[in-house]
Amino acid sequence: MTRHFRFASSHRIAAPREAVFEVLRDAERWPQWWPQIRSVTPYDDTHGRTEIRSMLPLTLHLELATELVDAESGVLRAQLTGDLVGWSQFALRADGPDRTVLDYTQEVDLGIRGLAGRVAAWPIARPVLLANHAVMMRAGMRGVERAALER
Repeated sequence: MTRHFRFASSHRIAAPREAVFEVLRDAERWPQWWPQIRSVTPYDDTHGRTEIRSMLPLTLHLELATELVDAESGVLRAQLTGDLVGWSQFALRADGPDRTVLDYTQEVDLGIRGLAGRVAAWPIARPVLLANHAVMMRAGMRGVERAALER
């Protein structure tokens, strides 16, 4: 099985673009509204660690490095290392005054040393990991919408 994954999805959020951007920008609070993000531990303003667990009995340990936070263009991008190695990005655009289109892209390889690398040997790993990611994104998009509307 290939260890390379590319995820791309588009989501309509019933909240203003600026509010959605601010919620996503505040990564330390993600565990409050995104159930699969178990913890975020900042090291400094641009680096941190997170633990993620969705429907599988598998916790991903990731190191994050902020690459871009651009409110004007609506883009947030981070480099990932650990159980996943690559990058992820949110790109936001207004869809009227109170709606946002959120495009999510992630391109990663499973880390060889971590648990994710061992899971890659499972015969059904790819479809299971894709389904796991889809569940996580659906929950995250519901959560970001609620958090943005509470701002």
